Amino acid sequence: MNRDRLNAGRIPDQRRARRVALAAPCVVTYCVMRRLLAGLTTLAALAASVNAQSERVVCVSKQINEFLFAIGAQDVLVGRDLTSIYPPAILKVTSVGYHRALNAEGIISLRPTLFLTDGNYGPAEVTAQLEKVGVPILTLDPGRSLDGAAALLTALGKRFHRERTADSIAAAMLADMASALKDTLTWSGKPKPRVLIMHFGQIVNDYLGLKRGSIGDQMVRWAGGENALDSMGGMQRLTPEAIAKAAPDIILATDVGFDRLGGAEQFAAMPGVALTPAGRNHRIYRIEEDDLMYYGPRTAAALRRIEAILHPPAAKR
Repeated sequence: MNRDRLNAGRIPDQRRARRVALAAPCVVTYCVMRRLLAGLTTLAALAASVNAQSERVVCVSKQINEFLFAIGAQDVLVGRDLTSIYPPAILKVTSVGYHRALNAEGIISLRPTLFLTDGNYGPAEVTAQLEKVGVPILTLDPGRSLDGAAALLTALGKRFHRERTADSIAAAMLADMASALKDTLTWSGKPKPRVLIMHFGQIVNDYLGLKRGSIGDQMVRWAGGENALDSMGGMQRLTPEAIAKAAPDIILATDVGFDRLGGAEQFAAMPGVALTPAGRNHRIYRIEEDDLMYYGPRTAAALRRIEAILHPPAAKR
């Protein structure tokens, strides 16, 4: 009787032992699979890191260079153009000169595995010289709209294995712009100051005006202003007569052209400028070239700065 009870007590223990024995391979398999998956993830990350380290990119687009830093892919850069100065850390990267006056030998000396551009570079013979020595050239659309800029971020994220970061930055950029544009609706239907955007062209060594249809023109219109130049297109050379005829209420002078004269007072004394309402009323403002030449993660902040210049009450928000 006691033996039967003892045996009966052992039966559940035996069953549990059997279940444990059957489950053990599954547990081992699960653990092994987890380790394998973790290993694959690590290998993938390592491979991406090795690829990034083996890439040697010369990029001659300030927009693309800024985006590379934004998505954390700046380690691939071995060369930049002279105008790529943001973020400040990019100044540690070797400059290959002005993007419209490049020297192929200087680029080739950096042993690039890729020449990256938005298509705005020169002279034309640089392309043939790079192709002759086997340097691949990748041209990406700079994004002439907010959605285009977001698409550029996405493309760079895929090319340099930073997809999630690029997608996140693109989404934040579009959300910031939606908020800024909502605020600037305040000026809809109200008087618009006439704005002349003066940009110093380093190739022509002269001042150029951004015409209607440009990104700078769009920024001014979003901010509640009106382009003082009536013609459409890219840029036009500004003679003293053209400046006086434009009669701007406000002049936005990009950094290089503003700084070379020393300040707003010296700028106001320029031939033609002194005859304008902007010159007489000392409404001449320095603005970063980047704020008017391309869209990116900083565009919303730039729009708010321009809005505050055109409509000072906006600065009190």
